[in-house]
Amino acid sequence: MMNTHNTEHCTTHWDTRLFLIAGGCMLINTVCLWMRHFSGYQMSLLWAAVPAIIALGSCTFGVLKLYPKAVSQARKLAIGGACFAVISLVSLVLAAMWIFVLSLFGEGITGRPTSGFAILIGIFMVSMVISFVFNAMAFLMERVTRHIGLLLLIPVSCWLLMLIVACVKSFEAGLSLDFYTNGVIGVAFLLISFVITKQRSCGVL
Repeated sequence: MMNTHNTEHCTTHWDTRLFLIAGGCMLINTVCLWMRHFSGYQMSLLWAAVPAIIALGSCTFGVLKLYPKAVSQARKLAIGGACFAVISLVSLVLAAMWIFVLSLFGEGITGRPTSGFAILIGIFMVSMVISFVFNAMAFLMERVTRHIGLLLLIPVSCWLLMLIVACVKSFEAGLSLDFYTNGVIGVAFLLISFVITKQRSCGVL
């Protein structure tokens, strides 16, 4: 009986840890991006890419860990959100492998990204946005979980802005917004972790 309780405790609290990791890594990514851009030192792209990949992977797993609560409020939205989260994870892993291979065995990503890499990033961002939107809508269904839904919409707004700029101007212009949006997204992830912890302590989740 004791082992069952401990297993449940560890499982149900991974969502807060994942969003905490995502928020911290996204803020580290923001610092690395600014240092890489403004310092005279030629910092490898991996310094910024690694924390970003960890952050995005962690927040996606965090969304998947919220599935039991989301499905109890809006089944179809939760299932759709989980499916698109899996798609975003697959495309993120492929993009990460692409970056690591080019950085370790090639000259890194310089100039305009290849069409294949751009497609992977596009699939990731679109599926990520849809996943977060579906989950946000599910949590907005009930007043007690509305704060989580609203916080999930903050990364969505940032990613949509990047997608719109990428479509209107260029792929590079859209990605360049991560200098500003990633910090906001990181804070949102930390707040999600805090709100989930607080609501769980109150017996809401």
